[in-house]
Amino acid sequence: MFREFIEALRRRPLLDQMLSEMNEMLGQAVHMFHPIAEVLAGRQKLSDATHDMVYSTDRGINHIQRKIRKQLVEHLVVTTGADVPISLVLMSVSKDAERVGDMCKNMLEVAEARGGSLPEGPYRERFDRLLEETEGLFEPTAAAFRESDRDLGEEAVEKGRALAREFDGVIDDLLTADVPTRDAVLMALLARYLKRLCLHLANIATSVVMPLHRLDYFDEKRDEPDNDQS
Repeated sequence: MFREFIEALRRRPLLDQMLSEMNEMLGQAVHMFHPIAEVLAGRQKLSDATHDMVYSTDRGINHIQRKIRKQLVEHLVVTTGADVPISLVLMSVSKDAERVGDMCKNMLEVAEARGGSLPEGPYRERFDRLLEETEGLFEPTAAAFRESDRDLGEEAVEKGRALAREFDGVIDDLLTADVPTRDAVLMALLARYLKRLCLHLANIATSVVMPLHRLDYFDEKRDEPDNDQS
């Protein structure tokens, strides 16, 4: 069904424009994510330039999200035969993309509280791998949404959920880890932010594989019977 919606949108310039803006939000988010991950992994120095880029990019993402929301409201109000389902999907997933930007900004706050990279040792190695895998979730999510590719969407949802479970495991391990309290707290916060980021990306991917009323329920099993008649 989502593929048919996308094809219909190609013939509606305003909604097609909003799809492009949604893809721009995701592109800007990964532009924020990469240097922060490099700082946390110790491959790049923390700098004022990184701080300024992250905050200015986040403001840009927020602006696009507000623009999409305003355009959708106007479209639904003034357009005869407006595409209500896809408009509601865009409203939902644009908010997820905006929250991804917020999570990146929160990650930077952890790096700044640390004064740069995570402490050397097994946890930094663990985060290094997970940061790389999380960055690898952006493109399939964007491609699944852009191309309405159900297979890519399925893969992105499963990968996002799997990463979320790994970040839960990091938090559980930190509860009993022999590391300084400040480091444990900051790494637990980082794991929590990364978990939320992955689940917001997964929710964007669910727009390709789930009906409208199941969006935002990416943490429920998809093989559960859907008894919701509303």
